[in-house]
Amino acid sequence: MGIKLDVSDVKKWAILELDNDLFRVVDVSFMQCQQRQGTYTVKVKNLVTGGVQNKPFKSGTTLDKAEVITKNAIYLYNSGDSYSFMENDSGEIHDLNKDSLEDIVPYLKENMDLYVMVYKGNVLSVILPPTVTYTIKSTVPGVKGDRAQAGKKPATLETGLEIMVPLHRNEGDTVTVNTETGDVN
Repeated sequence: MGIKLDVSDVKKWAILELDNDLFRVVDVSFMQCQQRQGTYTVKVKNLVTGGVQNKPFKSGTTLDKAEVITKNAIYLYNSGDSYSFMENDSGEIHDLNKDSLEDIVPYLKENMDLYVMVYKGNVLSVILPPTVTYTIKSTVPGVKGDRAQAGKKPATLETGLEIMVPLHRNEGDTVTVNTETGDVN
């Protein structure tokens, strides 16, 4: 069993073990009704099936936090829908399917330092660094006076990720992207 955790201490990204399945916390909300015990609604994503659901818990409920180990790793390459990562310490290579990586695939670039979350010897997911620097592969020229987009224009990065960049950025320039929001810093 995992570590015991009060429902009030559950945070986004935590991995919980509920009914013998693993879930990643997507969001937590609290609702207090008059003179009654408060209720926490924990939005979770099943790490096996990918299904998202809301689970209600009364205040004071104890949940099992899965014993997940975070290890330093490097993204190596992809071959079709398979993405390869290597743990820094052991040199062990993990191949993950594109579907299990969700929306982080466009942020991956070869030799990128990141973290893998391991549970009972299996990699659950990958944690990107908070910011990553990319080279702009293509963008349209900035038009002076075009302020409809608050001084931004679309650009495609070296990984194929499409984002909005400031008008003065051109092909070949580098931009630092927040991997949680997708915004250019």
